[in-house]
Amino acid sequence: MSKPLCTAAHCLIYRLRKKGIRVNTKERVIFLPYGEKISDYVQIERLHREFYLNVQYIIT
Repeated sequence: MSKPLCTAAHCLIYRLRKKGIRVNTKERVIFLPYGEKISDYVQIERLHREFYLNVQYIIT
């Protein structure tokens, strides 16, 4: 099993969810609408770099 995320990660996830981005913490996946750029969201870059969350584009 992977270890739980720390409070810093939860803070970043909360900010993403306020912007309408879906995040599945159990599977460590961020669902980003197709056409959006990862670089537009500082929180996604940090979650990917520090906490190894993956980004999955979804077609809406």
